Amino acid sequence: MRLKSLMLCASLCSFSAVLWAAGPATSTADFTISNPSHIPGATLEPGSYTIHIVNRLSDRVILKVDSVKGDVHSTFLGIPNSEIQKPAASGPVKWANPADGSLYLKGWYFAGSSSVVEFVYPKAEAVAIATSNPAKVPAVDPASEGKVTDNTLSQDDMQLLTLWLLSLEQVSGTGDAAKPGIKAERYTQVASVQKPVIKALPHTASPVPLVWLLSYCSLIAAALLRLIASQSRVFGLNQKLLLRK
Repeated sequence: MRLKSLMLCASLCSFSAVLWAAGPATSTADFTISNPSHIPGATLEPGSYTIHIVNRLSDRVILKVDSVKGDVHSTFLGIPNSEIQKPAASGPVKWANPADGSLYLKGWYFAGSSSVVEFVYPKAEAVAIATSNPAKVPAVDPASEGKVTDNTLSQDDMQLLTLWLLSLEQVSGTGDAAKPGIKAERYTQVASVQKPVIKALPHTASPVPLVWLLSYCSLIAAALLRLIASQSRVFGLNQKLLLRK
């Protein structure tokens, strides 16, 4: 029984070390906006803000942005997108072109993460962004699923919302006249999709926690080997006693 418990502890320890190494070095960051910029559910006026990851799910991330003044609190969805070029340091990623004359933040890069977290916008804003930018824009449409469309949407509802990718395409009309239209396709990435292999720990992360975990695993392994050796000696002594009899 003791042997099984030690083996289970060793497995959990190793699994924790892998999770720590795969995650971002930090999931909270402070930033300053110099121009009015839109995020899902709020407009950020020039000032200081904090962004952090509230929860990580299989195919999405729940984010929250708070202003230092305390007048802005927005909780919304994001999806990891490894196709977006990562900036040199932690910070926001902006859409190349404004939408309806306004600046929109495309996502956020947390230092040490393997990919940028792309923001998921409500349908109306996503359509405006897709119209101005040649890309697929993550979107949700709570109203079509019978849910509230304001900032009171709960985290439980966010976990169940269907994710869409909106993009601009040319649709043939009467007389073969091409006109722009919005194409919607369901976002299908799930947890079973293979994650990119991390070749090395990010330089921004401290190795101290990993060293501690590896040391702890080594102690468990040593205790496990000692227990096995002890049981082997007892078994050997029992065999000798049986032979003498």
